Amino acid sequence: MAARPSIHDFLDYRDYLRAVFAARRTGRKTAVLTKSHLSLILAGKRNLTAARAEALGKALGLSDAELRYLRPLIAFTDAKTPADREAHLGVLIAESQRRKGENLPLSAYKVLESWHGLVIRELARLPGFDAEAVPARLKGRVSAADARRAVAALVECGLLARGQDGKLVPGNETLRTSDEISSLAIRKYHRSILALAGEVLETDPVEEREFGSINLLLRPADKPKLKELIKTFREQVIALSAAAGDPEARVSQINLQMFDLST
Repeated sequence: MAARPSIHDFLDYRDYLRAVFAARRTGRKTAVLTKSHLSLILAGKRNLTAARAEALGKALGLSDAELRYLRPLIAFTDAKTPADREAHLGVLIAESQRRKGENLPLSAYKVLESWHGLVIRELARLPGFDAEAVPARLKGRVSAADARRAVAALVECGLLARGQDGKLVPGNETLRTSDEISSLAIRKYHRSILALAGEVLETDPVEEREFGSINLLLRPADKPKLKELIKTFREQVIALSAAAGDPEARVSQINLQMFDLST
């Protein structure tokens, strides 16, 4: 029998159970659930109740730490709203940190959950990057504690790495996460950007920012054309990116938005 998969590597309890029974190679029979009931749960047609989850976990030989992860994992998997999923995800992250193990999707979420994570990654491309100086470099918009947490998450994901001199430099990894984490993180990321834009509008001089909006009548058939124009413009903007190590470069953020305001 193969080693039992680690529950901390999963963000869907159904995927975890499939992996467990595949490793056992003895079918899906348990003393807690009938084979037909378990099949309905794995197919997403039934949810695993808290009471049966506790009994099933013990039947599978899960430790107390694994059971602490299983409970919010079930709640996260079966949550109906993004807000509920975010709340349960926070508990999963806390359990992952308590275990001090590595769960790449959760580390990626910690990078994406606020605007400053990827901004710090860009700062690291500038000469003389100093992680302790991040709050000052970002005009005090990020606390020292939040900056340290973001740097730690970037290191966990491989987006930052230690050079031969021990200093932090951009890593070679790309940000990898699962679809369910990505969708939650991107929503939270964009909410943080919108909040940041409101702050910049009040604090930064007009010479250093550009805000504008257009309201127009747009036919549904022309919406794909507008989206393509935005994508083309975004690619042209990316082409302006300065080379890493350019002493005159500054980290800037460009936001483009398009959405319907009427039915």
